[in-house]
Amino acid sequence: MAIIMLYSYTINAKETNRKLTIGDKMREHFVKLLSDYEQIAHKQISSLEQGLSKEEVVSAYKKTMENMKELRQNTDKQLEEHLYPMLRNTKKITDEDETELYAMAQKLSAYETRHDPGLALKIYEALLQWARHKKDDAKIVRYLYWCGITLFFFLTEQRERIIAYFEEGGSFANKYHTFSDPETRQYIHRCLGNVSMNTYAMKKGDQAAWAEKAMQIEEQNFSFWNGLIFSGKDLDFPWLTWFLSCLNHRHSHLTAKVHKDPDSETKQSLQKILDNAITMNKLYHKNRESFSVFGGTRYEYLLWEAQFLSGLISFDHLYENVYKKKAEFAADDFSLDAIYVKIQLCAFLMFYAAKMEKLKDRKDEIIATVSKDAIEQFSCIPLSVNPVSVSQLLKSFATNLSDVFEPAEQLEFVLKMSTYRHIPTYAHSVVVGKIAATLTKNLIEDSPECFVGFMDITQAEDVKNHAEKLSQFALSSGLCHDIGKISYICNPYMQARVHTEEELEIIKLHPDAGVQLMAREDTSAVNGGLIDVIRGHHKYYDDSGGYPEGFSIVESKHKIMIDIIAVADAIDSATDDIGYTCLEAVSLEEVCAEIKAGAGKQFSPIVTTALCNKTVLADLRNILDAERKDAYYKAYQHTWDMTVSK
Repeated sequence: MAIIMLYSYTINAKETNRKLTIGDKMREHFVKLLSDYEQIAHKQISSLEQGLSKEEVVSAYKKTMENMKELRQNTDKQLEEHLYPMLRNTKKITDEDETELYAMAQKLSAYETRHDPGLALKIYEALLQWARHKKDDAKIVRYLYWCGITLFFFLTEQRERIIAYFEEGGSFANKYHTFSDPETRQYIHRCLGNVSMNTYAMKKGDQAAWAEKAMQIEEQNFSFWNGLIFSGKDLDFPWLTWFLSCLNHRHSHLTAKVHKDPDSETKQSLQKILDNAITMNKLYHKNRESFSVFGGTRYEYLLWEAQFLSGLISFDHLYENVYKKKAEFAADDFSLDAIYVKIQLCAFLMFYAAKMEKLKDRKDEIIATVSKDAIEQFSCIPLSVNPVSVSQLLKSFATNLSDVFEPAEQLEFVLKMSTYRHIPTYAHSVVVGKIAATLTKNLIEDSPECFVGFMDITQAEDVKNHAEKLSQFALSSGLCHDIGKISYICNPYMQARVHTEEELEIIKLHPDAGVQLMAREDTSAVNGGLIDVIRGHHKYYDDSGGYPEGFSIVESKHKIMIDIIAVADAIDSATDDIGYTCLEAVSLEEVCAEIKAGAGKQFSPIVTTALCNKTVLADLRNILDAERKDAYYKAYQHTWDMTVSK
């Protein structure tokens, strides 16, 4: 494979005591590496030809995972032996090395097809250390920006760390005129703009205080930029972009209240929103050549939104504008511009159809049409497209799902999204639900007392009367426990090497991301239970380990179902040999032995007793064989059904 050749010349260099450099030969092999990455990205069930049998689908997915394992072994060895030592010993990096490493990182973090942002971030951070050692301010500014922006698109939730990079880059504004090259000045501007954007997005503590701080930063930046413009000393500065950034954040601040209750906003507030939107739109149209369609669409739809809220245009007019804009893109165009238009504007229509009283009679019709369109668009996005950006759109899209759907509809909608985005996660969720239902059935018979206090059950004698409801709840819990992963399924290339520290942090964020997708105002036993399962299924039984840190499993009244899902999750993850893991699958007996060994600490002793029951084990073997294959095949069929329906 090409990746085996990637560092071949450096091995020879090491043997002959020549200096370790990137050089032309590595660059040549690096291009081949990216080609390998692209092939892996497209080896997914959704890209297979139509009409395959169940066994052919399963066989194809197993082959993909075998290729992944081989690639991972080779990649890990080469990275550990050759690239990582260089990144750890930055003082020995030469100017030639720096040039080649920077070019490599740029390709790895290419904006629309983000090949490997985790590896790119490691390179950028090493080059930042190199620049500090060299005391090269221009290079320090450059790498502060690229560390911040790569982390922003890769792990947005680490706001404090992102802001720290951008704040330090922006602090070079006091040396602004000492930099003669336009590139460094551009990086300073970008850092300044991103400080305010990320500060505004902070959600810790007093949100109003953070929003106010963001606005203050915008004012400071705006003064700085205007000073440069009117001094005539910075003709290369694209001031319009950042001026519009200021106005855009103001718009977000003004519309925050409207988005909570669009029917209650005052005319005065709506006029401010409209005036701000008109200003942005005028500036955009006077300088269209400065913007991508992605940027331009934002200023157009914000104006449509303001006009609609102010009563200047009807919802039908708004609807027409959105679909005219969507029609400007080819069906197979999945640039970030097109994705934004095709999916984000669907969310825009659904939100107002669900929230506004005057659309009450048309709500179901609008949501049914638009949500189907959104799922169709989402299903066609190739996995080679930057997955983090797609996931951010999905999270934004799902923010107000509780205003759009009933609980069961919301779960179904999000599950459809996960099917098309990552089939192994869908199949895993189906199998975990079936395992959980089997374990629940056994516990109802053998240990009914464990359900007392759960779902309003007050005594063990009543448990059998709730058997059907408990089994259904177990199935639903399994289906939704990992839905947060559709927000953090990073590029498929991440499976081809050991995870970086940032990638491990990403994985640990999926419970909270799932809560965001399913959170609702109602606190019913069913919905509250699902939320706790999503949030707590990786916490230890005794609360001594696992994640997230802010959740206490022992205090949850839904603890028994969390314990059941934790065991079911462990069984499927360890035994799936089709597509869920790059690790070697183990037998059911082996994983059961490990779970029993962890009883009382990581796993519930009561739940693990079910694994001693021969009937339960027989049912589990059937689920892990026939029903797992059914789950993969069903996802494959769903994908093709959606494609054919178009």
